[in-house]
Amino acid sequence: MLLRDKVAIVTGATRGIGKEIVKTFVEQGAFVYGIYASNHEAAREIEKTLNQGEKCVSYVSGSVDDQLFIHSLFKSVVDKHNRLDILVNNAGITRDQFLFQMDDQSWQQVLQVNFGGTYTCCHAALPYMERKKQGKIVNVVSVTGVVGREAQTNYGASKGAIIGLTRLLARKYSEKGISINAIAPGMIETEMIKQVPEEKLKNFLRFTNAKKLGSTKEVARNVLYLSSDLSDYVTDTVLKVDGGFLR
Repeated sequence: MLLRDKVAIVTGATRGIGKEIVKTFVEQGAFVYGIYASNHEAAREIEKTLNQGEKCVSYVSGSVDDQLFIHSLFKSVVDKHNRLDILVNNAGITRDQFLFQMDDQSWQQVLQVNFGGTYTCCHAALPYMERKKQGKIVNVVSVTGVVGREAQTNYGASKGAIIGLTRLLARKYSEKGISINAIAPGMIETEMIKQVPEEKLKNFLRFTNAKKLGSTKEVARNVLYLSSDLSDYVTDTVLKVDGGFLR
């Protein structure tokens, strides 16, 4: 098992990519704390499914941009396990609009949750990892944050900002034994894909070498790689899992 006895925190953990990451980590021997906003039913169902035999996952409801909640939770995790090995910042929201159509609330909400939440979780996790001189942080971004998409001004800006934060923190903490990377999925088959107009989806796939949607498993396996000892010599990297997106 690649994550035997590791302790991980995964945000945005009740659906899609986050849910698959939790499942993958548990299968590889980790104890996982999943943070979610409000989908209590999904959280309880995942706990019921994965906690067979012994407890290996615990879901906690709260907002990733709530500094008091996050710092309190991370402290309680370390107090209980005496370690925090892995943080996966996956939580995010969308309010897609062109810049000239966007109101201030939509701009602020997306930046606060996506970028602010990632910053808050990194800020809470790093002192504990630094104390142990080891740790892995994986920030889930998007190809939108890499190449830019004009109809996703706030979302793309938030993901681009996370990429910048990833690089800055990676350079600061690499000498302390902490690897910090980002993973940039392309169009992945999740619940959110149902909100994408069919014509937009076809156009996206037209510019994707693989000519198909990615799966949550494909993303989760790459997050596993970046969270395990297999990637000890990898830091300050943005790993694209996008089927060869061309634009």
